Amino acid sequence: MTFLIDGYNLLHAVGWATPRMRAGALEAARGKLIDWLATSPAHTTGAGRFRVVFDAQRGSAPSLEQNRRGVWVRYAYRRTADDEIEDLLDAESNPKQVTVVSNDMRLHESARHAGARGWGCEAFLDWLIQVERRTPGAPQYQPPEKPDGPASSDELDALLRAFEVPKPRRRT
Repeated sequence: MTFLIDGYNLLHAVGWATPRMRAGALEAARGKLIDWLATSPAHTTGAGRFRVVFDAQRGSAPSLEQNRRGVWVRYAYRRTADDEIEDLLDAESNPKQVTVVSNDMRLHESARHAGARGWGCEAFLDWLIQVERRTPGAPQYQPPEKPDGPASSDELDALLRAFEVPKPRRRT
């Protein structure tokens, strides 16, 4: 199964991007996403082939699609990722083997029209977790252990300071 992923949409869905991130932080977040997908059991077992498309409306120059650790990465030069994904769908020889990952309903409609599937980012993340759980030897998520015993007085003081209600300011 090939997954055409709206990169920034997924970055925002997992909480690794914010609307006003600086370029360097955004580049690091893109790298983190690609590395995460490349090491996911869904990718390493061959359950999914990932093509991630990022908006590049203000890009300085076009770039070719790049293979980064088996994840194909494409920048939509002077266009939106949505437009690029729609063109990739149109060029797809077997759209039934494609799933578009985005929270944008426009892309879900385009996928359906092309004969592909459209998943929201949450559905994709759920699928990744399911594949991980079914993969022998894959590192499994372990919830953090609860601390033993009551909090110390220093810990309680720190919590009270962190959550105290600020006093209203006097107007002068």
